[in-house]
Amino acid sequence: MNRYFQSIMSLESIIKPANVGAGFVGAFLGPFIMQSFGNGKAWAFILLIAVMIADWITGTAAAKKDESYTSEYGIRAVPRTILMLWFPIIGGLLDKVSLSVFGINQPGYAFFSITIMLIYHTWESMTANAYRAGWQQWIPKSVTSFVGSEIKAKIERANRQKDGMSK
Repeated sequence: MNRYFQSIMSLESIIKPANVGAGFVGAFLGPFIMQSFGNGKAWAFILLIAVMIADWITGTAAAKKDESYTSEYGIRAVPRTILMLWFPIIGGLLDKVSLSVFGINQPGYAFFSITIMLIYHTWESMTANAYRAGWQQWIPKSVTSFVGSEIKAKIERANRQKDGMSK
């Protein structure tokens, strides 16, 4: 039970200024996307799933390359991923509640804010994992410098995991 609590607590990395900024961009652009292209919520959610799958693939490749893979870490990631997929659903429900309870029509502000924040966060993680996996030749240097702090954090965490496995 403790490992599930730890996986939920590891969501603290989501709430950082860049992710919150991406959430604001999502809240701002979401209604325009819906008005221009119809209801884009399904596509936004599919994009989130696609980026999450890419993150899992690159994360697995990186962990195998630097030999920091542990099944315990992978098991803890499952409830975290499920919870991250649940957040946009909560955002959609918040949009519905604001209309039906408060009479405030916000066409997807909460949904798009949360979803785009998660897409950005996961893209950052996926890019850092790809770098760790040795695929940096396919990542533009400007992107690697942009996500440099995430790359550094992932390398440090991988080293801590390896140290924990060797003990």
